[in-house]
Amino acid sequence: MRALAKALARRLPIVRGLLDQRDLALAEPDQPLTAYSAVASPGPEPTAVLTDRHPLSGEHTKTATHEDIFYCFRLLLGRSPNPEEWPGHSSRVGEDLENVVSSYVTSREFAERGLLSKTYRDQVELVRFPSFSLFASNEDLAIGRHVLRGHPYDPRIAAVINRYVKPGMAVMDIGANIGCLTMLLASLVGPSGLVVAVEPNPENVKLLEASRRVNGFDQVLVIQAAAGRQTGLLALNVSHSNGMTGDLPGKLDAIFASRPVPCFALDAILPKGRWIGFIKIDTEGAELNALIGLSETIDRDRPVILSEFSPGMLPGISHCSGPEYLRYLIAKGYRIGVIEHDGSEAGFGDDVAGVMDAYSRSGVELIDIIATPE
Repeated sequence: MRALAKALARRLPIVRGLLDQRDLALAEPDQPLTAYSAVASPGPEPTAVLTDRHPLSGEHTKTATHEDIFYCFRLLLGRSPNPEEWPGHSSRVGEDLENVVSSYVTSREFAERGLLSKTYRDQVELVRFPSFSLFASNEDLAIGRHVLRGHPYDPRIAAVINRYVKPGMAVMDIGANIGCLTMLLASLVGPSGLVVAVEPNPENVKLLEASRRVNGFDQVLVIQAAAGRQTGLLALNVSHSNGMTGDLPGKLDAIFASRPVPCFALDAILPKGRWIGFIKIDTEGAELNALIGLSETIDRDRPVILSEFSPGMLPGISHCSGPEYLRYLIAKGYRIGVIEHDGSEAGFGDDVAGVMDAYSRSGVELIDIIATPE
């Protein structure tokens, strides 16, 4: 809980600035209670101006303000404070922000909202596509809602997969999420093939395994774990069905508040005797970690590697830069291509600067690259 309090304490000043600036004007403590009476309304918040600070200025204080306490109510308790309780709560203005946030996170009212244990299993639907069916949730804003609207995957990526994956192949889906591409891969390799789906989020794995069974895809092997450089434990952080893994926190109280998941170097647990011909990897910045743990398989089997490429996320998770990730693949004997909007490949070979320029020109946080063995 304390780790969550720290994270929220860091983010509250940014969150409040991003909200509509006409939401709230809170009076100073010495003003009469009537100045706060509009806060109790269950409808739209009062119209006035917060501050003239830029919401992304990075300004942050370690002591609580009126706005911080108000948004603790809004974000953590899911309501606005009422006039009777506001004087007592607002009297904490000036206290340590982390302690103030922690008091709301550990409150009974917050616990009763069930946000920390919220899943989307009650909203699961089975969606049928031409070559497979897929379970998805309407509450999953990252992937599920797109699936329910008839868009199970990015058509560009599907075009690449269709080019390289053939019946009977053994392939890997590292960062399988709820299984959109896993099911596509399974339909392409057929009963004689093998799809190894690696996914650490247990909620995703439930949907993934359910989809595997309803399709009768016995050729799919689901591994509920993170892919990393070595066997151990990592901390999982999720946002709907998306998520990322990182090192467990150093402090003991933060460990109790974390979501540990097993991590494996995949070389150690892959089925023996199968040649891996294709790898799709999307692990939210952990791509280099996963490939290092798979280096023996890569050296032996020389699979085609379809990878998400996000230079902004790699340093925090894989502890490498974008160019360093590309150079790792090139040193393994691969040539790099960038996936275009129509699913075609723009070849760059070993031109790291060219790939980075293509990434910069894309104007987006991430692109997809294809690494093919020389």
